[in-house]
Amino acid sequence: MQQRVKLECNAELNIASHNILVTPNGNEASFSFSGLCNDPIDSKYPLFTLDYHIEPQAILYGDGFQMSCQTIGTVDNSRTVGNFPDNGSLFRIYPSGDPKRYYNYLVIADSLGYTLIGFSSCFRFAGFFEVTERTGGHRITAYIDGENSCPREWTSVELESVVVLKSTELSQVYSDFVGYIQRHHPKREGVTRASPIGWSSHQSTGNTIDASTLFANLMLQCEQHQSLDYVIIERGYQSALGDWLTASEQFGVSLQIVVDTIKKMGKKPGVWLAPFIASPHSSLFQQHPDWFVHDIDGQPLSADQVTYAGLDGKSCYVLDTTNVDVQDYLYNLIRFMREELGIELFKLDGSYWGAMKGFRHLEGITSIEAYRMGLEVINDAANGAIVMACQAPLWPSLGLVDIMRVTDDVHRSERQFEQNAQATLLRSWQHRLLWQIDPDRLVLTSLANQGCERKYYNFHRTVLLASGGALLSGDPLNDITPFARSSLKRLTTRHQHSQQAASFSALNLHHGTLDLTAQNDLHCLFNYQQPAREVMLTANHAVDWHDFWTGEKLNNVPTQAFEVTLEAGLFARAILTVG
Repeated sequence: MQQRVKLECNAELNIASHNILVTPNGNEASFSFSGLCNDPIDSKYPLFTLDYHIEPQAILYGDGFQMSCQTIGTVDNSRTVGNFPDNGSLFRIYPSGDPKRYYNYLVIADSLGYTLIGFSSCFRFAGFFEVTERTGGHRITAYIDGENSCPREWTSVELESVVVLKSTELSQVYSDFVGYIQRHHPKREGVTRASPIGWSSHQSTGNTIDASTLFANLMLQCEQHQSLDYVIIERGYQSALGDWLTASEQFGVSLQIVVDTIKKMGKKPGVWLAPFIASPHSSLFQQHPDWFVHDIDGQPLSADQVTYAGLDGKSCYVLDTTNVDVQDYLYNLIRFMREELGIELFKLDGSYWGAMKGFRHLEGITSIEAYRMGLEVINDAANGAIVMACQAPLWPSLGLVDIMRVTDDVHRSERQFEQNAQATLLRSWQHRLLWQIDPDRLVLTSLANQGCERKYYNFHRTVLLASGGALLSGDPLNDITPFARSSLKRLTTRHQHSQQAASFSALNLHHGTLDLTAQNDLHCLFNYQQPAREVMLTANHAVDWHDFWTGEKLNNVPTQAFEVTLEAGLFARAILTVG
C-alpha cells in the first residue's frame, strides 16, 4: 500500500517508495533513505507526488539549478528567463526532450491565491519538480538528483526536506518559505550588512582591464564619487584562470600593487576570481593535474565533456574540493588575499562548475556536498570579508554566501535590460533573507560599441531602485554622463534610507512598493512591452506625489489617490510619496 502523508495545509503527499522514510512537521516533510539495498540512486529519484488542479490561466514560476535560468508562464505555455536554460545545448543539466523542470521551488498563482512547493534544504542533493497531466487535473512530482550514488557509500541517509505552503498573499508564502529554509541553512552575518556600493571595472573597460585604466578611474572615484566605497578588480589581472597571483602582461603590475593603491586612496578592494576552475594552460593545472575532478579512467575531466565548457565558453577543469590538498590550496589562496593583501570582497565567478558532476577523491560525496565543502573552506579563509557568488548553483549555496548574483551579465540593450529586470525582481524576495542579491552593474553611459535610448536606461535604473542589493557602477568614470551621475547619487541615497527590496504583490512584476522612510513610500511601476496604461496609486492619508528621479511634484494638492501613466513598450516610473 502506498504511503501517504498529510501536511498542516491539507496537502497530501503520495510517497514514491517504501525505501523512503518521511518525517512531517507542520507544512514540511523531511525525507531519508531507509532501504536495505545499495542500488544507485539515479539522477531523477522521486520522493513524492502531489495531485493538483492547475487552472488553465494559472501562472507557474520556478527557479533553475543555476543563476541563468528561471521558468514562468502557464502550464501549457512557459518560457525561460535567462540566457542559459538548464536544458539548453550549452549547460545540458538535463535533456532538452524531458519535461520542464522547476528547480528549488514551484509557485502556482491562481484564482485562490498562491501555493509554493519548495525544497527547504539542499545539503547533498539538488531538488526539482515536474508537472504532468492526469485525468481530471495535474500531478506534481518532487525529485532529487541522486547522481547515481550508492547509499552504503554515503555519510548520512538524510535526503532533503520539502514544504507545501498556501496563502492569498505572495509575500506570505515567500516569508513562510524563508522561515523553513533558515532552520536548515541559517543566513550568514554578512547578509544583513549594508550592501556594498562601489565601482566595477568589467562593464566600463570590457572583459579585460589594465592597471592604468583602473588607476585613472580610481582617481576619479576618489575625487568625484566619494560614496562609491568599493573597487572591484575584475577579470584580466590574472595570467590564467587558476593562476590568481600571477599578473597578466596586459594588466602590467601585480595584484598587490593595485590593492595597496586602492587602500591608500581610502577605498575597499574587492577581487574577481573563479576559485573552482583552471584553464588547461595554467600553472595550477599543469603542476597538479591530480587535483581535479576526473573521468572514469582517472583522467582530468574537461568541463565540456559534461556541461558548458567554462567561463565565456573557454575550456576549463574543475578542482576536486574533496581532496585535502585542494582544500589547503584554496584556504591558503583566500587567506593570503584576505590577510596579506587586504581584500574585503571576494567575487566568486563560475561557481556553477564547483558543483559539476564527475569522479572525486572521496566516494559517496555528491557534487553538491563537494561544492559546499569548497565554499566552507573559502568562508573560513575569508575571515569576515564579503563572499559574493556569481554564475552559481543557487540552492546548493544556501547559508554559505553573503551576496548572490541573480542575473546574466548586463548589456546596454533593451532586450537585456528587460530580461535582467525579470530575473532580478522574481528573485528579489530572497534579499537580506537568504543572501543579499546582486542585480549586476548599473550601466547608464553608452560605450562606442554598446548603447541604447535614454528611456531604457531609465527602466534599468528603476529596476535597481526597486531591487536594492549590491550597487556597483559599471560606467567609465572618465566619461560618465550627467544622467548617470545624478542617477547614481539618488540610488546611493535610497540605500542610505533603506536596505530592503521593494515588495511585489503579483508575479507580473508590475508594481513594487517600499516603505523608504517613515514619511516616504516608494512605488516602482513597470511595463514589459505592454500597451500604455493608467495605474492608480493610493496612500493611507493625503500626501504629495513626486517623481523620484527628477524630484518634480506631480499633484496640486495632497491626495490619497494619484493616477500615473505608463507608456507602451519597455517603460518604468518611480513615484515617491511625501507627507
